[in-house]
Amino acid sequence: MILTDVDSMSTFLDRAQSIAATAAKIAHLQGASVEATVLSVARPSLLETGFDSFDGSNSLHTLMLQVPITTYALLDDVEEIEKSIQRRVSRIVRQDLGNLITEVIISPELAGDLGDAATATSAGAQEEVPSFWQPGYFRLFITHLAGDKAKAHKLKEALAIYQVAAFVAHDDIEPTREWQLEIERALRTMDALVAILSPRFIESKWCDQEVGMAIGRGKLVLPVRAGADPHGFMGKYQALQAVSTGDASTLAAKIVDILIQHSMSSDRMTEALVDRFVASGSFEASKRTMSLLEKAPRMNSAQVARLVRSIDENIDIREAWGVPQRVRDLVSKVGGPTV
Repeated sequence: MILTDVDSMSTFLDRAQSIAATAAKIAHLQGASVEATVLSVARPSLLETGFDSFDGSNSLHTLMLQVPITTYALLDDVEEIEKSIQRRVSRIVRQDLGNLITEVIISPELAGDLGDAATATSAGAQEEVPSFWQPGYFRLFITHLAGDKAKAHKLKEALAIYQVAAFVAHDDIEPTREWQLEIERALRTMDALVAILSPRFIESKWCDQEVGMAIGRGKLVLPVRAGADPHGFMGKYQALQAVSTGDASTLAAKIVDILIQHSMSSDRMTEALVDRFVASGSFEASKRTMSLLEKAPRMNSAQVARLVRSIDENIDIREAWGVPQRVRDLVSKVGGPTV
């Protein structure tokens, strides 16, 4: 079959996704984390912009990369990143005679676009919740190297008492399930991500992609320094210091404090703690959860109403010394109804 010029052009223009995906993998392997993340989360397209000035034998193209608003906001120097990605993709397609990529333009997806972060989050919320997420719990994805399995597992156990369900791949994927699909489901339905940064974390072809997906979806990323410092987009976040597996409770408490108070996670963490509080099974549990709720910067009317009802409905709240008054004080602070 003879391939006409029109067929050839159409074929090249259709390769935007594969070109971006190839460039993302190479960037990741070379440690260019920012480029890798941009290329991974972008919606790429190719636009023919002209021909070269000699004999017109080369078609010139611009690679358009639309990224979620949350990703775009984290880019310090868009123009430099565009130039760097242009050099990278140009090397990838140089064997494709007659087609050149001479420019890369990174732009944010407009609010309301099907691919923006808000819509992606909404779509994730509508997806059937996987069984490994416990109902009513905050959903925290823990990304880690194989050598940090024990540390991740201990952290997961320590977080459970705070109404945080932590996804750790080796714990939560059933042997009969296709592991990559399960990880993708966890990433699409998580509320936040913790990255345990040991020295070879940056070399993992999976860990950085998991971080990139969290950032692309507008989810909070908490780096935990375990021998390595945050890199790429994670450099925007202050890292926590890892502790020994025997003292995971200290790290868990620090993580929960951040989840309660950070604007990117506070609403979901507060909802989980309200669930925990109204179901308190002891005086001590009521007091401990109340102390956490008092750190929440805001509550919605439904949460306030549940706290008010809990005084009458749960004896372990009503009879816990000081707790009913603390509920009244909290409701007054957030502007709820008089108890």
